[in-house]
Amino acid sequence: MAETFKRRAPSQWGEGGALKEEILAAAARLLAESGREEALSLRAVAREVGIAAPSIYLHFKDRSDLVATVTRRAYEKLVAELREARDGGTPHTTHSPHATHTSHAPHTPRTALRAMAHRYCTFALENPRRFRLMFGVERIVGPREDSPRHPVWLVLGAWEEALAALPGDRSGQVGTGQDALLLWSALHGIVTIAMALPYEVDRCGLIQRADDLLDRIVAG
Repeated sequence: MAETFKRRAPSQWGEGGALKEEILAAAARLLAESGREEALSLRAVAREVGIAAPSIYLHFKDRSDLVATVTRRAYEKLVAELREARDGGTPHTTHSPHATHTSHAPHTPRTALRAMAHRYCTFALENPRRFRLMFGVERIVGPREDSPRHPVWLVLGAWEEALAALPGDRSGQVGTGQDALLLWSALHGIVTIAMALPYEVDRCGLIQRADDLLDRIVAG
């Protein structure tokens, strides 16, 4: 599903929920464009929305709160799409010859995992700004003890769930935890390398590489 970071008309008086969404959308645009959290100012966000800067404090206590909410929203969107793909259980069939071969396969933990991998690839390609917002913004370094609360672990949790559902006697003994992190890291590397090159991404080739990765890690 493609990203929808678009400028919206200012909300009418009393539409607090709509105004909050405008603020979040503006902050997401500015963060993705600048690539630096430190460069984001509440004044710039307010100007983007068309409101006075103090109005932001009606919805967010400070810049850190705004950035944290924007970031969490982006990760939650990715997790929702991964789980949607997992629950569908069948990989996308439009870009990969291998996926076409498996399009009528029964819904199994392995086809669910493959569908998740395909969705991860298409999510990155169709939502490059949101993907950059999650993984490409230069962040202000926070205390190490805050790390467990970062929404990145929501994505890891989705991969752990998918791996945990695989049969216990699977080839390669791929498990959860560290194995899920290694799987996701490898897939993420394949995607980011493809997107970093100054050429149009070969979607079919990208999906095939994702399939090859899973075939090496999980038999079937």
